[in-house]
Amino acid sequence: MKTIAITLGAALLAGSLLPAAASNASALPDCVSLSPAHQGTRAADNAQLLLKDGDAHYRVGFNGACGAIARSSRITLETNGEANLLCPQGTTVRAANARCSARSVELIEADVYERRARMNRRR
Repeated sequence: MKTIAITLGAALLAGSLLPAAASNASALPDCVSLSPAHQGTRAADNAQLLLKDGDAHYRVGFNGACGAIARSSRITLETNGEANLLCPQGTTVRAANARCSARSVELIEADVYERRARMNRRR
C-alpha cells in the first residue's frame, strides 16, 4: 500500500511541475542574429541545443538526437546560408560531417538555461 501511495504522490508532484517548466519558454517570434561570443551546450541526449548570447537564452529542438552536436565541439548555426542567424523556421546546425535541421526555437529564462546546462555537465 505504501508503494502505491508513494508512486501516486511522485506522479502528482511531477505532473504539477510540468506546467511551470513549460511556461518558462516561448516560441522565437522572429530571427535573431547571434553575436560571435554566443555559447552553446547540448541537452536532452543531443535532442536539444541550449544557446546563451548575452542576456538572451534559447533552446533549439531537433527531431530526435542531432548527430552534428553529438560528435563535434565546433558547430555552426545558419539560416538560408547566413551564419549565426537563428530563426523560428529554417535554422540548421552544422558540424564537419553532419547537419541537423531545427524543429523548434524557443526563448527560455536564464535559470532554465543554467539548470539544464548544469545537468548536462554532470553526465
